[in-house]
Amino acid sequence: MVFVPFTGIDNHYRNVTLGAGLLASESIESYKWLLNSFVKSFGRQPKVVVTDQDPAMKQAIEEVFSTSRHRLCMWHIMKKVADKVGHELCNNDEFKKRICDIVWTDSIEPEEFERQWKLFMNHFDGAMDVQTFNHRKNDHISRYTEPNDWSQTTLEKDAAKIYTRSIFFDQQIEIYGTITECLSMDTKI
Repeated sequence: MVFVPFTGIDNHYRNVTLGAGLLASESIESYKWLLNSFVKSFGRQPKVVVTDQDPAMKQAIEEVFSTSRHRLCMWHIMKKVADKVGHELCNNDEFKKRICDIVWTDSIEPEEFERQWKLFMNHFDGAMDVQTFNHRKNDHISRYTEPNDWSQTTLEKDAAKIYTRSIFFDQQIEIYGTITECLSMDTKI
């Protein structure tokens, strides 16, 4: 069964559980029944509804909570954004600020949201182009350049053939550290 909690914010800006429902399915009709039960119990629609991206729930909200503002959960959005653009871009402060400014406002009209979202997506597309360029550049460097040998060992030469340059440089430091520690030891046969 599907558990659907209704959480509100009290006069102390704290979350409070208003109710919950258990549904046999995540169908539009099931959600409509639950949302109508909410309106019947509370006597009005909520001002704002925050959900994940369930398409059946979205349609039920549009029909039953027609005067409510429907927003998507920031956690769900950011989780999907990270999957789509990668964690490096999602950890970029400017990127996070721009996406939060668009998603976290309750005063933006749909037309303005669409305008800002389009600008954001243009910025996103540019960032994706830069990411693709850097990936190709790194691939080229890995395929067509030879790194400097520090230790002149077979291990280092083999590592340079196996790893990409960025990973090799990390490995090279480990190899060099291991070799210098091992070679500096006195051994007796």
